[in-house]
Amino acid sequence: MEDQKRKEAYHNSRLGQILIKKGYLSPEQLDEAIHFSQSDDKRLGEYLIEHRMISRWQLRRALSSQSQLRLSVSLSMVLLTPVYKLLSEECSEPVDSTLEILLKPLLVAASASTFEFDPKFSTVEINQNGLIRLRVPSSLGELSFDGLRLKKDETINYQDLSIADIELTETRLFIRTIHSNPAPALP
Repeated sequence: MEDQKRKEAYHNSRLGQILIKKGYLSPEQLDEAIHFSQSDDKRLGEYLIEHRMISRWQLRRALSSQSQLRLSVSLSMVLLTPVYKLLSEECSEPVDSTLEILLKPLLVAASASTFEFDPKFSTVEINQNGLIRLRVPSSLGELSFDGLRLKKDETINYQDLSIADIELTETRLFIRTIHSNPAPALP
């Protein structure tokens, strides 16, 4: 399940899909650019700039979006896949103890209902000090992981990200539940 979700998210994070989503290219322009960039043996972004289909600024924004999307998906999968294993008690390998402590409130909340999340809807913010905030919509509400930090440098391949690559000691989890019928305010 984890590999399938990650592969889907990586497909959705391809540069061309992001350029279309941002409105920088039409699907027809993308198809044409892919065809000609492959025959010219150029990267898609290089071809699009060279043929003035997009600006350098648009390419930088799209590449930044791609990197953020891949990081948020990978972090979501690494942090939340153990929840499924712990809830189903089919955990053949031990879960990192720091992660288990961090996820404890989520495990308690999820034990009463089914827990589901879609990693492609997660978002990530990277602060100037290198701390990361990950927000993941789930069936329990919005999960916000504050204080994450990557142990490796920026050359990390997000598709290969594992729990060993994440510093969790200062991380906190906040769960903001979403109610369809809000309760009346207390006096």
